[in-house]
Amino acid sequence: MHLFFISLDAASYPDADRLFSLPALCALKEKGTFCKNVQTIYPTITYPIHTSLLTGCYPDRHGIHHNQPFQPDTEPQMRKWYWEIGDIRCKTLHEAAREAGANVASILWPVTGKNQYTRRNFPEILPLPGESAVKKMLTYASPLWLLKTELLHGKKRKSIRQPDLDDYALVLMKDLISSKKVPDLITLHLVDLDAMRHWHGTNSPEAHAAMQRLNDRLQAIIDAVKKRGIWEDTVFCIVSDHGHRDAPHGILLDQHLKHMHAGRAQTLGMGAYIFSDDLARTRQVLEENKAAWRIAHIYDESELRALHAPACVRLAVDAEDNCCFIDREEETFGEHGFSLHYPESKVFLLLSGAPIKRGHTLESARVVDIAPTLSHLMHWSLPDPDGTVLSDVFC
Repeated sequence: MHLFFISLDAASYPDADRLFSLPALCALKEKGTFCKNVQTIYPTITYPIHTSLLTGCYPDRHGIHHNQPFQPDTEPQMRKWYWEIGDIRCKTLHEAAREAGANVASILWPVTGKNQYTRRNFPEILPLPGESAVKKMLTYASPLWLLKTELLHGKKRKSIRQPDLDDYALVLMKDLISSKKVPDLITLHLVDLDAMRHWHGTNSPEAHAAMQRLNDRLQAIIDAVKKRGIWEDTVFCIVSDHGHRDAPHGILLDQHLKHMHAGRAQTLGMGAYIFSDDLARTRQVLEENKAAWRIAHIYDESELRALHAPACVRLAVDAEDNCCFIDREEETFGEHGFSLHYPESKVFLLLSGAPIKRGHTLESARVVDIAPTLSHLMHWSLPDPDGTVLSDVFC
């Protein structure tokens, strides 16, 4: 059996009706089990959520609390990200599959660089200013497969910006499906919609066009699977991580705190982690400036532990609606990193394939339930996840 685990970044509950009325997604939904009420994790940003999707654990266990390590005195464009799978503290689906003898491949999945569990890997890696994109990818990806695909398909990649990068991800996906040995597990992260919402706004024409492109890419994958003759032996797991909200007002929270010698802020978008050697004073400063700095809520440590935030995070804030926290003056459009009370913190799950109930709906689920469910489906060992198996999805 083949498992294609595909993430549609930046899609959420409010998008479900539009997305799943599109032909490819609608067809997969009709032959599978669907849930549009899947609770994502705190914080609602890409790398922690995708690590939870891959492990079934919350950030306080898997260790990826942000897209980036905390680097307050490094210029934003020079900050490193959590690129390596070695940063993850829990067992991943990639590792579980490889232990079981499965052939594993991955395309643009976050926090999977230098991944010894994948034979063919094209991870999400961003070259920093002054770095060679080719050299960096050769360091973090599967070099032999990368060189082979570059020779075969490199001219098809127009750029590393969206939507061009997702178009190239589709080229790589089709290459895997047509290969002599189709991987048993492919994880694929599609980022087009997230980019359009950040650049143009949550419900912009550009975002709606990205949804159509997502559907078209999925249709191309379905067509490739059918052409390869493995349609009846393939399970699709289509997931999302977070939605977006328009947040046109940017607040320089870290600069404010630094100026007052009251700690530092690591922005999440519509929220921020606060780091300080004197939490009591920092909290007082935040309370006193709550209105001026457009702060909607200040999380105390007990709230953060209940949200499974990592132990290093002892204070955090949410921005008011329509606002976000920024590190430099810039124009803002769509954002995430918001509180779990927003409808955009509910995402979706679609499982489609022969072992899955057809035309079935789940009332609710959690992001951390997805990896245990997939490991159960494939008979892989994923010990002690925070999530549970969604047994009602199986025939």
